[in-house]
Amino acid sequence: MKRIIWDVPKWSLYLHRSARLLPRAQSDDARDRKLEDELFEKLFTGDVDLLPPEDRDPIDAGWAGRIHSAVSQLPVFERLAQQCRGRVDESALAVETIIDELRSDAPVDELRRSMRSACGKATTIIEELQEALEGLDHVAFGPAAGDGHGQHAAPIDHAGVRSLAGRLRESSRLREIARLAGRFKRIAGTKRRSRVQHGADEIVDVEIGADLGRLLPLELALLVHPSTRLLAMRNLHERNCLQYRLDGAEMLGKGPLVVAIDKSGSMEGEKDIWASAVALALLDTAQAEKRSFALLCFDATVKHETVVQPGGALPESALFVEADGGTDIDKVIHRGLDIIEEAPGRLRQADIVLITDGGSSSENAATLRERAARLGVTVFGVGIDVDPDRLRPWCDVVIGEHDMSRMETGVADTLFQIGG
Repeated sequence: MKRIIWDVPKWSLYLHRSARLLPRAQSDDARDRKLEDELFEKLFTGDVDLLPPEDRDPIDAGWAGRIHSAVSQLPVFERLAQQCRGRVDESALAVETIIDELRSDAPVDELRRSMRSACGKATTIIEELQEALEGLDHVAFGPAAGDGHGQHAAPIDHAGVRSLAGRLRESSRLREIARLAGRFKRIAGTKRRSRVQHGADEIVDVEIGADLGRLLPLELALLVHPSTRLLAMRNLHERNCLQYRLDGAEMLGKGPLVVAIDKSGSMEGEKDIWASAVALALLDTAQAEKRSFALLCFDATVKHETVVQPGGALPESALFVEADGGTDIDKVIHRGLDIIEEAPGRLRQADIVLITDGGSSSENAATLRERAARLGVTVFGVGIDVDPDRLRPWCDVVIGEHDMSRMETGVADTLFQIGG
């Protein structure tokens, strides 16, 4: 479709306008909007199609050509284009940022300076967005985010990406959660890939068959000696070899993974950010294992609850629960066990992860531990700068963390092997 000096494919126009929630492209669009379409095409595909001189806009062709010429001479724009290539939302956000900063009618030197500044700002925004999309890919932003009452939320769409980009500009806390969550999710993914998967691995009898991995030693010996090799091959062909019969426990579905984050006043700041990032990494693990996931935020009560089913997304409101008040661990463990007990189907295992920097009265802890044992629930405690003994009344396993800028190896080994 004819813009100012370029012929931009209608599909690119559709993608650009949809990503920015703009009206469909028209032949009589304003010159600034047409320029935005051309810049989007340059960032998104890198493949521009100049119109013949006679088809270019006679009034605005010189103005647009001057801007494109300035852009093409800037290495920072080329680096930005590499970040955006083939990415609709990133390209649209970059265009929006450039237009906001661009001094399009200024002298050439000033035009280049404004373009250089705009591209640098857009690069930062895109880097933060890409990091956030990795760290927050199971979080719903925008109208689809819902109200946090356990519904099946939709994943991020164009509107959600725009909402997320806006939130990132406004919230340093969200940027840090996304950064840490992305790092922790990569650690979790590595741990999952390193797990040894067990199936039927208990020898219960000897049977007839042709599974090389289960042949008895005497059958393998026949394969070694030349005089008996043909006999062994015939037995294999006829499935008449002696082999071990293996059996294993019935594989049941995994129960819910419940993460309880302390939202008392002492958790505010770095501790709360770290705990939220850990919760997102555990949500990623639950999604990979097709387990339901529950996030409980608590102080003296359970002040927020969200249940995410496999394929669902966590409403953004779950990341912005205020940290204030006291601490009551009994109540949140009780609620976590309720969620697990109410889960449908036969369950192989379920887990509760408690993240806190303090303790509380443990008068009901023994009863809760007994109930967890009956349900086959393992309770993990993550103590942030707290004596592990304060969490032992409720927890089967207690681990400690002190550095809120990273995750200690022992903590990662324990948390991200949950369910393995």
